Amino acid sequence: MSEGLSDDITSEPPVSDGGERSAPEPTWWWDKDTPGDGERPEWLPGKYKSVEDTAKAFKELEKRLGSAPDKYDWSKGSGWIDEAYEPLQEMAEFAKSNHVPQAVFDKMLESVGTYLDEFNTDYEAEKAALGENAESRLKTVDNWAKANFSEDAYGSIIGNLRTAGDVKAIEEIRAKMIDNNTKIPTGNEVAEAPLDMEAVQTELNANIKKYETDKAYRAEIEAKIRKAVGG
Repeated sequence: MSEGLSDDITSEPPVSDGGERSAPEPTWWWDKDTPGDGERPEWLPGKYKSVEDTAKAFKELEKRLGSAPDKYDWSKGSGWIDEAYEPLQEMAEFAKSNHVPQAVFDKMLESVGTYLDEFNTDYEAEKAALGENAESRLKTVDNWAKANFSEDAYGSIIGNLRTAGDVKAIEEIRAKMIDNNTKIPTGNEVAEAPLDMEAVQTELNANIKKYETDKAYRAEIEAKIRKAVGG
């Protein structure tokens, strides 16, 4: 009997000094004067006592970190960026969902722009490196490539001439190909490599049967002989 009575007494809420039973302490609060009802909500961080405290904390954090704008300004990327490009729009949405402020967004665009600038070509400086006859050299290369390659190949060659070194490399290739009788565009002739009798004789010895049976080849060799001796 006493055991049952003891259990009943311990299960009762505590009694105040005035003889009234006191209510249990709320597990959460709306603000310092308004207790919440029921169990503490899962969305309320454990480190804060009330919803009011949580709102204050987030407001302070926003002041320190900044807040994302409704729409980002892309002007810091003008000249290289297409803001309508879908992957960039996805990036902006991701930044906004993570509360990235405009100032951070601007810095990111500026940094990427600076990186891309390192790969830009200063064409005026490259032309200066080719010397005073730069325009003439470029025209010669352009005419030669157009005359000797397909439209696609020509576009690739000329489209990739970005530096003075690129132009000099193509000039060297051109010179070596001209020595082997590549087509010379009208108005852009260059002096042919001089012939000597030793070279003609070497060729003739290597192709003597062709010389004996091919009338056109005999005429070609004879023309080379005349040129070698100055005739």
